[in-house]
Amino acid sequence: MRVLVVNPVGHSRWDELDRRIYESFASGGTSIEVMSLSRGPVSVETAEDYAEAESLVVELVKERHRGFNAVIVNCFLDPGVARLRRSLRKVIVGPAEASLSLARNLSDKLAVITVGGDEETLNLIRGRVKSLGFERLVISLRGIPLRVIDLEKDREATLRHVVREASEAVFEGAEVIVMGCTGLAGMAREVSDAVRVPVVDPAWSALKVVEALTMVVGGDE
Repeated sequence: MRVLVVNPVGHSRWDELDRRIYESFASGGTSIEVMSLSRGPVSVETAEDYAEAESLVVELVKERHRGFNAVIVNCFLDPGVARLRRSLRKVIVGPAEASLSLARNLSDKLAVITVGGDEETLNLIRGRVKSLGFERLVISLRGIPLRVIDLEKDREATLRHVVREASEAVFEGAEVIVMGCTGLAGMAREVSDAVRVPVVDPAWSALKVVEALTMVVGGDE
């Protein structure tokens, strides 16, 4: 099975790291290709970023989806996922929908830890959570004080921020943590060990949903 992972940003600086992360989660027989936009926002953290990325993701996937069994849009806001499902006969998955759907099987008291603490970013996440019907289950939404482009500069500092916010969410009553940014992919086990509750990785979730759904519906290339 071939999976196309689309980074909805106008640069390729994260492509190789994301490929390694997704490959670490992949089952045997699943191959991963990561592709970014030829132009677009540096990251998707504002409504303007989202609007630009959504149209460009749809354009790119329509051009490049042939030869792939499934597509993952590698952003917790799932830009373009709904539009692509309406136009392509292919498994299209977004990390927010995948991770929240899996997390609800563990508890009805979820927390989302995302990137950026400003209200615009948090409101975008709230909007996505609500659009998916999870607003009553997500009892805590917290952002770390870093932008997406800063996450890779000091992984240990990023991890400390995530653990601190996750600990606060657990104190508020959360029983499962969902990592609300694919830039935090690969940290779930360390955060879980620190806060002693399950932590759901958005990239892992998206890939496992893709693998399961492709087995169910087949893989139209």
